[in-house]
Amino acid sequence: TLNLAGGSYPPLTISGKRGTANAWITVTGPASGAPAIIAGSSCCNTVEIVNSSFVAIKNLTIDSHSLDGVFGISAKDGLSNVTHDILIEGNTLVGQNGSQQTNAISTKTPTWGWVIRNNTITGAGTGMYLGDSNGSFPFVAGLIEHNLIQNTIGYNMQIKWQQPRPIVAGMPTGQSTTIVRDNVFIKSDQVSPDGDRLNVYLGGFPNSGAGSTDMYEVYGNFFYHNPRESLFQAEGRVSLHDNVFVDGFIAAAIFRTNDLPLKVAYAYHNTVYTKTLGIYLSSAATTDD
Repeated sequence: TLNLAGGSYPPLTISGKRGTANAWITVTGPASGAPAIIAGSSCCNTVEIVNSSFVAIKNLTIDSHSLDGVFGISAKDGLSNVTHDILIEGNTLVGQNGSQQTNAISTKTPTWGWVIRNNTITGAGTGMYLGDSNGSFPFVAGLIEHNLIQNTIGYNMQIKWQQPRPIVAGMPTGQSTTIVRDNVFIKSDQVSPDGDRLNVYLGGFPNSGAGSTDMYEVYGNFFYHNPRESLFQAEGRVSLHDNVFVDGFIAAAIFRTNDLPLKVAYAYHNTVYTKTLGIYLSSAATTDD
C-alpha cells in the first residue's frame, strides 16, 4: 500500500503492477482531512493504468484542471494493455470538463473485473466511458455501485457495444453479468455541443460466441433530469428493476436495437415520474421480454 498524505501530486501512472486476489496493490489518499490531489497536466491523462491487475485506487481527488482530452482515470491502448481486476473507490473526480469528449473514467482496452464504487464525478465531459467506440475493446463483468455522477456535458455513463470478443488470457468466456446498482445519475441543462446524450446508455454484447449470453443487471439507481434526451437506453440483454426515474425529456427508459439487437428486456418494480413516455420498448426483444 502506498499512502499519500494530503497535498498535490503530479500525474500518476500505474504500470506493470500485478497483485493477486489475496494481495492487492493499493494507492490511497487520506480517508479524511486534506485530500491527496493528483493534478492534471497536458502531458498525459491524470491517472493512467497500464498492464496492471489487482490494483486499488482509493480516496484521491483527481483534478484534470479543465484540460481538453486529459482524462481522470484511464486504461487505453487496446490489446497491448491487459488491465483487469481494478478497484476505483472513494475518489473525487473534477476538472474533466475541457470538452464533451473528456472522460472522468475511461477504458479503451479489453478488461474485466473492474469495481467502480463510492466515487463522485462532477461536471465531466462524459462521466464513465467504458469500452471503445467501435466495439473492439469490451468491458466485461464489471461492478458499478454507489457512485454520484452529476452535471456531465454528455453521458453520465456509457458502456459500449461489443464486437466478437478478442482472445485474451484470463478474460471470462462463460456467462457473466455487469451490475450497475445504487448509483445517482444527474444531468443539468447545460448544452451538449457534440450532440445530446442520455444519462446512461448500455450497448449490447457479441451476437455469438464468448459473451453472447452476458447480462446487465441495473437496479437501485436514481436517474434524474435530462432536458433533451431520455434517462436510460439499452440494447442486448438487460434486467432493469427497482430504479427511480425522474424527468426524462423523451422517455424514462428505452429498450431498442441500435448497434446490436435488443435480445432480452426485463423491466419491473421501477418508479417513474415523467411527463413523457415511461418505459418503452422501441424494438421487439428477439429472445424474451
